[in-house]
Amino acid sequence: MLNLRQISPFNRFMSWLLLSCCLISALPDRLFSGAFGLWLQDYRLLFILGMVASAAYFLSHGAIMLVQYLFYRKQRLMNRKLLQELLEYLDANEKAVLREFVLQRKSVIKLPVTEPAVKNLLEQGILTYAYGEPGEAGRNTIKPLMVAIAARPLLTFKVLGLNPANMTEEQKNLILNTRPKYAYRQLDRHQ
Repeated sequence: MLNLRQISPFNRFMSWLLLSCCLISALPDRLFSGAFGLWLQDYRLLFILGMVASAAYFLSHGAIMLVQYLFYRKQRLMNRKLLQELLEYLDANEKAVLREFVLQRKSVIKLPVTEPAVKNLLEQGILTYAYGEPGEAGRNTIKPLMVAIAARPLLTFKVLGLNPANMTEEQKNLILNTRPKYAYRQLDRHQ
């Protein structure tokens, strides 16, 4: 619901100006008699100019909002396309890091941020810090990371090199053997 306190005083004034100028300009002259009618005839052009100026103000605001929406939408589509391209060219180590989220069935995993594959995924925006970005002193440690919200719908089994329905035991063992060493250490601590 619209809260009138959120509307700026200038916008309220422009709304009042638009409404009053529209009413005065649109109403027939016979409704206004006497001195007020004569005054209104003398200054009718000012009311028309006020109506045009206030309408132009609101139209320009509408145009700015439309341009911002279109720019935001285009930016989102470009970011999504870039992310898709990045996911197509992941190397084996980066895929192994991302597979850990599936293998461990967790949305947040502690990973070393100095590991090259993890660092690349962070820089590309595929991974992000789970609880906010740490300060400079905390960058050399293992941090809780998660897959970025924008990358989640794009990470498919095909991208990760998984096909649970048609995998042979040999393929499953190969995937388990290519797991990063730090993933095994993390699993040992939690079990």
